[in-house]
Amino acid sequence: MSKFYMYDRLAVVPLNTETTSHSSTAPGADAEYLDVAAGLKITNGPLANTKVVTGDVEASKKASEKLGKDVAVWNIYDCTDTPDFNCGSGETPLSGTTDRVAFDANTGETVEYEDTSSEADGEITKPFSFEGLYFKFPFDAQKKTYQFWDGTLREATPATYVGEGKVKGMKVYKYEQVIEPVKTGTIDVPGDLVGSDEATVTADRIYSSISTYSVDPVTGVVIVGQTAQDSYLELNGERVLTTTKATLGYTDAQTQKVVDEYKSKAMLLTAVKTWIPVYGGILSLVLIAVGLMSRRGNAAGARKVEKGELVGSR
Repeated sequence: MSKFYMYDRLAVVPLNTETTSHSSTAPGADAEYLDVAAGLKITNGPLANTKVVTGDVEASKKASEKLGKDVAVWNIYDCTDTPDFNCGSGETPLSGTTDRVAFDANTGETVEYEDTSSEADGEITKPFSFEGLYFKFPFDAQKKTYQFWDGTLREATPATYVGEGKVKGMKVYKYEQVIEPVKTGTIDVPGDLVGSDEATVTADRIYSSISTYSVDPVTGVVIVGQTAQDSYLELNGERVLTTTKATLGYTDAQTQKVVDEYKSKAMLLTAVKTWIPVYGGILSLVLIAVGLMSRRGNAAGARKVEKGELVGSR
């Protein structure tokens, strides 16, 4: 019964999670970006991303009770800036968002709930309707396409299964989320910034990215994540200025930390779902057989007693 009883109780995310993850551009692979704080200056250099995730236990319990299933409510602060920037300083980073997300603690799917919010461009929307997966893939992830949240588009897009692999000895499923160039809005910029004679022009903001996820299929946790983003401005359908062109991926230390934490958890869940039911079933059959044999032996002994065949009797 472990597969049906124990597994469902173990295959849930912790409500009190506290994690920090780090991604960065690879050495020698500098990013190109428009630094607004520096006066709309095109800058080349390394970038780093920090994600701080904290679970709200009381809010999770309330959401679970109201929705009638295991729900986790997690807060995430997503911060991108230069490697020497302190994301905990309270200063404004190059890019920073704060989300409060409610999701199914087993499947990872976001759920509609009143106590959610999203902050973008200094504006907070509450409640906010998230879509698809946000933090992780489901427990027992399958070789199929999932809808995964994209914070720039503020919607979920397909993350397609593309094959298997190994990361530091762990088996992983690989998924790829491709977002073709799409207009996300407009922005007024000085004309000379985009090669125009006009004092101010309104340019289209274009966003595209390719994200890859190497996922432990047992726990659904992302072991290695990487996003290559290419965002730019367009005038009359022509690319005139790069706003962000960078590839950020998990640092080796981050990947090792995730492997160290989830390798044993994956083994435990695998044991509960497969090894224990299989070998436990075999053992139970053996014990049943022994029990039946013992019962026959006891019955035979009882018959001998009835005939007065006890040792020493006459």
